[in-house]
Amino acid sequence: MAKKSTKPNPNRNITRAVVYGDDGKPKSSGWMVRFNRRGKSYQSFFGDSKHGGEKKALTAARLDRDGKEAKYKPLSVAERYSKPSARNTSGTVGVRWTNRVIKKGRKKYEFTFAIATWSPAPGERRTATFSADKYGKEQAWKLASDARRKGLLEMKRNEKARLSA
Repeated sequence: MAKKSTKPNPNRNITRAVVYGDDGKPKSSGWMVRFNRRGKSYQSFFGDSKHGGEKKALTAARLDRDGKEAKYKPLSVAERYSKPSARNTSGTVGVRWTNRVIKKGRKKYEFTFAIATWSPAPGERRTATFSADKYGKEQAWKLASDARRKGLLEMKRNEKARLSA
């Protein structure tokens, strides 16, 4: 596995854009700045001819990107994992139902669990599992939701400690 570079990419969120005409020849070229923040998309085009060449257009694109990224901050880890996605059907972020089937000989045993998931620190993942057979469906869901809530508090404490260090 390749090592992850610790140096930030100077061209993050910047791509080369070449527009071709009907004859297949390049019509215009430049650099495109694109990124999303809090549900909104931001994009700008920096043409080579307008900015006096490819290098100057790239410099202008980097300046624009840096200014917009400073103005439009990304979601914190806690904010990102507390908002429901469009695919969420339960209404509770980070809590889901799952079924496990265990086969022993000719018999099948099916178990239903409520699972809470959270990430207390970058690169770490925690889960808590509660059996619907043991606690009942409502209680298992409540216990999983409480475990998730406690995990998010731990996540917020870790993020504050990491930012203040």
